[in-house]
Amino acid sequence: MLGLKVELQNAQQVKRYLVEHELFDKRYAIKRDEGVIVFPVTREFSPPFDFEVDFIEIESDERVQAQSLREAMLPQLTPEEQEEFIGSYDIVGSIAIIEVTDLLVPKEKEIAEKVLEINKAVKTVLKKMGGHVGEYRTQQMQHLAGEDTRDTTVTENGVKLKVNVETAYYSIRMATERKRILSLIRPGERILCLFSGIGPYPVTFSVHTEAKDIVGIEINPAAHELAVENAARNRCTNVRLLCDDAHDILPKLAAAGERFDRITMPLPHTSNEFIDDALSVSVPGTVIHYYTFLPDGDFNSAIPFLRQAFTRRGYSLGKYDVVRAGQHAPRVWRICVDAVVEKD
Repeated sequence: MLGLKVELQNAQQVKRYLVEHELFDKRYAIKRDEGVIVFPVTREFSPPFDFEVDFIEIESDERVQAQSLREAMLPQLTPEEQEEFIGSYDIVGSIAIIEVTDLLVPKEKEIAEKVLEINKAVKTVLKKMGGHVGEYRTQQMQHLAGEDTRDTTVTENGVKLKVNVETAYYSIRMATERKRILSLIRPGERILCLFSGIGPYPVTFSVHTEAKDIVGIEINPAAHELAVENAARNRCTNVRLLCDDAHDILPKLAAAGERFDRITMPLPHTSNEFIDDALSVSVPGTVIHYYTFLPDGDFNSAIPFLRQAFTRRGYSLGKYDVVRAGQHAPRVWRICVDAVVEKD
């Protein structure tokens, strides 16, 4: 079992962070030793703290009373069903999202009711009906138990965001990454958030930094409407949200003389198609946060592509940092390259 070891004086701050970001593994007990505490966590992440913490493997024999979904369902499953059963699930606000294989479809309602039973914070259980598809990165859901809704509210990095899990893409797993970037922002920066979705990047940056101007661009009208609502809900006065294709709107911003000090590009599958557009509104010193998916041992393969793109636009690739921003699949990671634009 994975644990996060922290010194006693920092324990409360760490626990608040783990609970807020749904990283605390409630199935297990906290371990205490002289001067340190080890919190059970659901996965490895990039710690945002200014003090040292360590991920360690710990014995998993100290279970708390709450059952995991797998524990609760195993007695009701055949051996064949047990092999296929996916016991993990995502929680977005008050909504739990589960995956059900074909073999377990006859028992999906039973599984959903069990989720409600063991997790009192969950009010709705939905089933994924495939992956994220299309230009809008939407995912169809089927209602299984609880309140029949797709709307919920999440708290992330101290901001409240309204989410529709079916009509707009949102990942709570990127909350730590967003916090990492906001820690890099300097007062007075002009920031461009491409593929801004429901607004977690621009809203988080507006609430927690002294950025001068933040522009979000999102092609999905449903996500854009939620972003507008989320910016208003969090009283963001320095955010402009634009609903359009980035390929179409960035040339207009460039022609109008708009330039940005920092650009986020959190669309790993196709960010490579927009790098020239992003560079058109860059200046020497601009920091571009470029996301892509890469396998273990190949994290630097994005650098030659970025170097060529920068050269095409008359720039050179300056200082850069390659950061793991979450696991996408076995041995495949979401990678963020923090790249500085320099004059050629």
